[in-house]
Amino acid sequence: NTSINLLSCQQWHNYQQMKLKRQVALWIGIFSVIFWAEPSFQDSAPIFTRIASSPTCEQGLDTSKVYIAGLFDTLNFDWGQEIFDFTISLLNDHHNYWHDDILNDGTEIIATVADAGCDPGIAVPAYWDLKTSWGQPLHGVIGCRCSGASIAVSRIAGLEDIPVVSMSSSSAQLSDIIDFSSFFRLVGPDNSRGQVGALVTLLQSFGWDRVSVINTDTQYTKDLATAFGNTWTGDIAHIHTVSIRPDGTVEDTSVDQALDGVPVDDPRVNSRIIVLIAHHQHAYPILQRAQQRNFQPDTVWVGADAWTGQFFGSDTEWMPDIPGYIGVVPYRNNDSHLHDFLNRLQNHQKATQTTTPSISPASGSAAEDTTFPSLPSYAAETMVDSIVALTMAISSLNPGERADGKKIITALSQTNFTGVSGPVSFTPEGDRANPRYSVLNLPTRGKEWENVGFITPGAIGEGVNALDICWASIGCDQQEAPSDEYPVPPEKLQTWVIAVITTISLLVVALAAKYWRSHEKKKRLKTNISEMQKKMEAMKTIDTELLDLDKQVEEAKRRQASLILQRANLQEMPSTWSSSGETLVEVTPDDDQYWSVHDKLKETMSNAWMSKVWRVQNTSLWTYYSFHKDRLTMIDIDHNERHVWHGTSSLDPSIIYNDQQDGFMMQFSNMGFWGRGIYFANNSSYSDSYSYKPSENTQSDRPRSNKGEREMFLAKLLVGNEIFMNRDESNSRAQECARLTVPPTDANSGLKYNTVTGETGGSQVWVVYENGRAYPDYLIRYYKGKRDPKRTPFETREEAMRRTKRYSNNPKTKDVLPEFKSIIAVPAPKGVVTWEYYDNGWKPYGNTAQDALETAYQSFVGTSNTGNHKVQVLGGKNYNEWTYEVDLMTFVQTNIEHSAHTKRDVRRNTSL
Repeated sequence: NTSINLLSCQQWHNYQQMKLKRQVALWIGIFSVIFWAEPSFQDSAPIFTRIASSPTCEQGLDTSKVYIAGLFDTLNFDWGQEIFDFTISLLNDHHNYWHDDILNDGTEIIATVADAGCDPGIAVPAYWDLKTSWGQPLHGVIGCRCSGASIAVSRIAGLEDIPVVSMSSSSAQLSDIIDFSSFFRLVGPDNSRGQVGALVTLLQSFGWDRVSVINTDTQYTKDLATAFGNTWTGDIAHIHTVSIRPDGTVEDTSVDQALDGVPVDDPRVNSRIIVLIAHHQHAYPILQRAQQRNFQPDTVWVGADAWTGQFFGSDTEWMPDIPGYIGVVPYRNNDSHLHDFLNRLQNHQKATQTTTPSISPASGSAAEDTTFPSLPSYAAETMVDSIVALTMAISSLNPGERADGKKIITALSQTNFTGVSGPVSFTPEGDRANPRYSVLNLPTRGKEWENVGFITPGAIGEGVNALDICWASIGCDQQEAPSDEYPVPPEKLQTWVIAVITTISLLVVALAAKYWRSHEKKKRLKTNISEMQKKMEAMKTIDTELLDLDKQVEEAKRRQASLILQRANLQEMPSTWSSSGETLVEVTPDDDQYWSVHDKLKETMSNAWMSKVWRVQNTSLWTYYSFHKDRLTMIDIDHNERHVWHGTSSLDPSIIYNDQQDGFMMQFSNMGFWGRGIYFANNSSYSDSYSYKPSENTQSDRPRSNKGEREMFLAKLLVGNEIFMNRDESNSRAQECARLTVPPTDANSGLKYNTVTGETGGSQVWVVYENGRAYPDYLIRYYKGKRDPKRTPFETREEAMRRTKRYSNNPKTKDVLPEFKSIIAVPAPKGVVTWEYYDNGWKPYGNTAQDALETAYQSFVGTSNTGNHKVQVLGGKNYNEWTYEVDLMTFVQTNIEHSAHTKRDVRRNTSL
């Protein structure tokens, strides 16, 4: 097809506008990855050295081509380039009966590969070079193979809604749809829904309920071991982390400690099953060390994907005759779809006279073999299906929509087909749905791993049989799996026999002691000196790394402060704030804010009187709070904003309101009825029990307090999506609540609730488990009992207004007091949508304006936020003298009749 489909100039102009709007967010994301990544990334040459040549309006956006980038480590993935290029060539040929319906409208796939190196410091520059090399929008990325590189690339790609489809990255962190909204993968995550669940199901299928765990101290294996411990419901007899030297080898002494700790002789707690979680370059030395020490030859070693199925090398003499190692790897498919692809690949290699060293026939020589070849890794199968899934999603869209990453992501989430690696579909988190894992067994020394079945997380007993497995020291063709316990040791010798043996042994030792004493002393001295030298070198290395980490932490803190300051300069401050540069600004009785707080305090504490009220004007904290509010808006969750009480107990409130980063911090929280979190209450009487007793001495930024006075915050809280958990329902429910560290998951949305709420002490309380979701709006100093006119000069607002505003007491000339305007934030009633504007507090529009705004909003949303987003309405509920224009995209109201064109914030208040 020689014709070129071009978008119109107006469409190209709209695309450029969208691109410009994302630049700020994109660059912030890129620099956050730079400071987050490995030191080698920061020391590398300048990353962004190429400027993309954007098409002119005359040139247009070429819709006859689809641009796909391949990112994986080409050194350890040496066959990846050939598989990638061959798959693209199959898809571009629409007459070979292999997915001919994908992009069969004359569209050509343009693809190229860059080395990601399994390293964020290499992957991000490679991604950026590919993204900017064509001068056209990047439609998607295939890769990366390793989780670290995928995390870095996906953070940046997600900011521009560029889909990333990985063939093998399995970190559970990548399942976070907030941080990695455009990420998909053809494998399961490293948790109960993926590899860890498969390991646990395999163990349970053999009836085992007691294991030992040995893992190395790499981040990946430690995370995997933690996930295993959280998922495994049986007993763990022993757990140990093996240390890795700076040169990447395992420490023999650490391996010895791990083996010595396994309870091999106590029948009450022993375990024959050892789950080894390590990469293959570390697992094999551990297994070799165990064999050299003649460690329990009937031990069953169970492996994770990181070493199961890997080549041991040519030196296997150290292995027992029947190693009996078993483990799980992502499922190796063997159906007609795989055979068809491999047959095409083999024919292509013969036709082009090329051979990939890593791809070998099932038996015999390549020239003589008539069977299908086998691929070197499951990642080859999933790479093919990654490309098919991405192009299938793009193909489902009209050519004019294919530059819209969000639509490609939506189409990807709905993809469902049977591919080379088996059935392919995705969970809402972008993980492969219903992942299977192959069970491999090493039956004989010097032989290859054998596929003995498959396992699905949670499906106990399905797809695997003990009869097909060779077990260490026991052999093959066993009807049942061995017990998870070592054999019980024989009965102890009689006391008199032990006494005789002990006496003889002591005599022998005494005779030999003199001879060996000198020799052993010298040997110990030499050993101690050697060990001391090793420790000194190790400590020197650690000290150097600690200094480097300190520098990185300080740099990150400076960068964070800089970003907060930049956002603060763009963030609009509340209209209730004064121009004072002070953090604490006293609120006087002639201000409605004073009486709003007064009324809220006395709702549940009628004998309380305020002696001081301060408004907290902390720009950094307000910016961080606004960021969380915007984040809720972006994922379509109602703010559900409330004014709530919080007492700081013995913690000085100044630590919170003077903080420049978090304000209310989890670091200061304690365990409560709903776990360790930050607690807020609806009733002031409840928080009174946790109020702060200020010092009667002079304080730095607050005046000296009087006897009996207390202090607590009236805070703004973004409740968001909340769940009520009644801890009084049962003892088990109370224990469940007490163990909370994060809110439970909402079954409707698949996301975690934002807030947990419940009742205690006669008050409703809310608990959040993250910083930044609450702002210390007001600090109140109060006392209880009879009102003291010196500290509280006015009993009512009317009295304060008349005396401070100097209203006349003559009934004929007495002015009417201004209407009371409360600033207390109260969520809208459940199921009710209310449009409100901010004027010393949120206030509703009139009924006519409510209908006009909601109608315009639904119309705007119905056009995917591309239609008319401005509507004109009359004033608020109590006045109609002005006409306002409301922008539904920015939620800002402009007085178009006022000469100053004053602006106010607008919100659509709805209850979930």
